[in-house]
Amino acid sequence: MQGLGVLTLLAFLVLFMESCANPVAPTGGPKDEDPPVLDTLASSPLLPVNFTKKDITLEFDEFIELDNPATSIVISPPLQERPEYRVRGRRLIMSFHDDEKLLDNTTYTINFGDAIRDITERNVLKNFLYVFSTGSFIDSLDLRVNITDAFTGLPAEGVIAMLHPWSVGDSALVKQKPVHFAVSDKNGMAHLQYLRADSFRLFALEDQNRNYILDLAGEKSGFHPDPIVLPDNSGETIEISIYKRKDRLFSSSRRWRDGSKYSLVYNRPPVALEFDFPGLDIPFVPTHHGDTIVFHFGPEIITDSLMLVTSEINEGTDTVRIAPPRNTEIAPLRKSKISANLLPGEKAIVRFNHIVDSFNRDSVMYVDTLIVENQNLRNFAFQSDSLILDLNLESGKRGEWILLPGAVTDIFGQTNDSIRLNFSRQATSALAQLEILFQQLDSAQQYIFNLEDQRENVVRTVLVSGKSEFNWNLVNIRPDRYTIRIIADVNRNRIWDPGHPIQRRKAEQIKVFKVIELRANWEFEQIIETGFFTEKEEGEE
Repeated sequence: MQGLGVLTLLAFLVLFMESCANPVAPTGGPKDEDPPVLDTLASSPLLPVNFTKKDITLEFDEFIELDNPATSIVISPPLQERPEYRVRGRRLIMSFHDDEKLLDNTTYTINFGDAIRDITERNVLKNFLYVFSTGSFIDSLDLRVNITDAFTGLPAEGVIAMLHPWSVGDSALVKQKPVHFAVSDKNGMAHLQYLRADSFRLFALEDQNRNYILDLAGEKSGFHPDPIVLPDNSGETIEISIYKRKDRLFSSSRRWRDGSKYSLVYNRPPVALEFDFPGLDIPFVPTHHGDTIVFHFGPEIITDSLMLVTSEINEGTDTVRIAPPRNTEIAPLRKSKISANLLPGEKAIVRFNHIVDSFNRDSVMYVDTLIVENQNLRNFAFQSDSLILDLNLESGKRGEWILLPGAVTDIFGQTNDSIRLNFSRQATSALAQLEILFQQLDSAQQYIFNLEDQRENVVRTVLVSGKSEFNWNLVNIRPDRYTIRIIADVNRNRIWDPGHPIQRRKAEQIKVFKVIELRANWEFEQIIETGFFTEKEEGEE
């Protein structure tokens, strides 16, 4: 019986020790909502100077866990080797790599971000800092950086504000890691602390691979044009915007569609592109639809190779050799696209696969009457590959027309087969009317005005220059919540240029304004002070 009692006691002790080694959330009482608190007496000394490489121990008042330290913990200046982190109950131990060499006379900051949390309620100890210096004092200067997205104007969260010594040059962002950095919060604010007195270059980087270098095509970045001089700029807030560098325009697909059409699909819409075929003595017509340009040659058939020279405004030229088509057979004339849902007063557009040469309006049948009725077609025109029809279609109505065989003739003399066209016209009562007066524009500047819906689709656009005020009368707008995006088109190439931090070229300025929510059958007026050019600035000049 004595042996049985001893075994029972041992079993009880084992269970007791396991319960102590595996803490669980307490039951009863108020919910724990407080993050862990550092026990300064049991931890490594805070703000130590003349620091030599050794383990850093941090002990807290409750059991902790470490969440994703590889991305959550940031050390400034960056270490060359990744340190090791170990959690032992309430204790966090950081060990430097054996090959790590700390810089002399340097203040290091270790920002634990959202990594430290308690194991019961997962309460996070946000942005806990441990600071040490390998020199005789702790640097104490600081700088705040407000980071925004250059295109949207919204705060940029999770972006690194980076300081490089001024002497390293503009290429530092792509060549070496910064000496100081901080990560922006949800408000776009990054706080760099414990900085030394020096002159720095300030960059911002959306660092996708966490190597503190701009090396990926999709990474957004930005720069501040002036030196950051500390202590002169200490305590200030510096504004900086980030953007993705504009990809070089290139054609991702090139092919002959038949013996008379050559198609190029680009990596982005080729808005400001000019073309030339040196030595070509026949005319060509380019048609531009989205990111695709089609060159129409004819009625001659191309049998020899061509040289195509493209030039983008302010971006240089590119020369491409085009081999002759293997198949010179011309495709039959056919409809490729129509605009089916028309706004009040809007003309219908029927696009074809070839350039239109002529149109016979007497070969149009209005289906409701089953006879040719020209009064339902007020007028027409054709432009390159498109037939433009001014239809007699009332607001809120639908109609069907038939293009009889032979109605359209292309530049090769081909005619169409029978084509059915269904159109509807939006009712005016279902649409809104909007008039906006824009003030404080710079009359020496060119602007791009975009009206965008909730999905950031451009609904209307207009190019404006030479005006200090601009009145935009927008009729027949579908009800929605809209924004106005105004782009200061500095180089007048009709697109937004995001800039280049290495070439020290700033992004073209963008301002975004909310528009009154548009409702059906309402007329709205709005005044927007853009702030591009104020009366004070005008007087100063």
